[in-house]
Amino acid sequence: MPAGPLATRPLQARYATLDPGAPLDDDVLTAVVFGAQTPCPADPRCLRIDLEPLAGTAHSEVWRGCGPARLGTSGPIRHVDDGEHFAGWLSLEERRFGGLLEATEAAYLAILGLHADSPYRHVFRIWNVVDAINEGDGDEERYRQFCLGRARAFAASRGGPPGIGYPAASAVGKQGETRSLQVCWFSMREPGLAIENPRQMSAFHYPRRYGPAAPSFSRAMIAPDNTLYVSGTASILGHASVHPNDPAAQLDETMVNLDVLLQRAVASQRLQQGKLGANSLVKVYLRHAEDAAMVERRLRQRLGEQVPLLILAADICRSELLLEIELVHRD
Repeated sequence: MPAGPLATRPLQARYATLDPGAPLDDDVLTAVVFGAQTPCPADPRCLRIDLEPLAGTAHSEVWRGCGPARLGTSGPIRHVDDGEHFAGWLSLEERRFGGLLEATEAAYLAILGLHADSPYRHVFRIWNVVDAINEGDGDEERYRQFCLGRARAFAASRGGPPGIGYPAASAVGKQGETRSLQVCWFSMREPGLAIENPRQMSAFHYPRRYGPAAPSFSRAMIAPDNTLYVSGTASILGHASVHPNDPAAQLDETMVNLDVLLQRAVASQRLQQGKLGANSLVKVYLRHAEDAAMVERRLRQRLGEQVPLLILAADICRSELLLEIELVHRD
């Protein structure tokens, strides 16, 4: 049997097509809707993310918990819990804080402050959507400013050595004029198990060349219900991007990194097998829409037709990277 604590019912995720005229079921923790034209029920548990779908038969992500959902707010944060799982999200306009760095620091201080006094103390997966993520030169690049704001919040709220308790995470870009930061996340009562990739330097140890603060996330996290959450993973070996200007080669390198993380998760004895299937979710963030058909074809050849797949248009945190992939997987 897998080791580690189990919730009454694991958090379940699937890609779905929502009926905008039908209410969400009581056990839905949140429904994430991608794209401006995707139907979205008038339910406060729905969150729209302005990343346009490029491939996939369903463009919403529905997360089901273990009981009736309870809604709440805390400052800028909207949240839902069911007694075992917690989902939270916020959206901040940068101009209200003086810039992306300050908005990011404020967002993470709010998140970490909320969970410091919550029974759901342990954030295990977090998503960040940043307008114009590659804009700016040197340390003024917006992704580097985001990383600095996040690192300042972590340092102010926790202290201790880097890498302790960092959640799995993704940070991708969209082209918008509002200059807003969207963050959404999941937490539980018990801590998860962080997984790193021996092919890659841990992100929180990246050298100074990548900015004034290293990215603050783990490569993957096994949640207390033994679900594996793999962070946004790209064509990076050590700490360097590889295969510039070659989306097919970047896809292959990314899949090697994902395979290693799946193997490491199985070695932890919290998962029994690392083969993706119908209980998995694969999400691709793709810089150039014209690459979508190639990426979908190659992934289907590798994964088969039974693995749920969604490809979204998004900018990647490094300008030379053309795609990144994240996973949700359980036995």
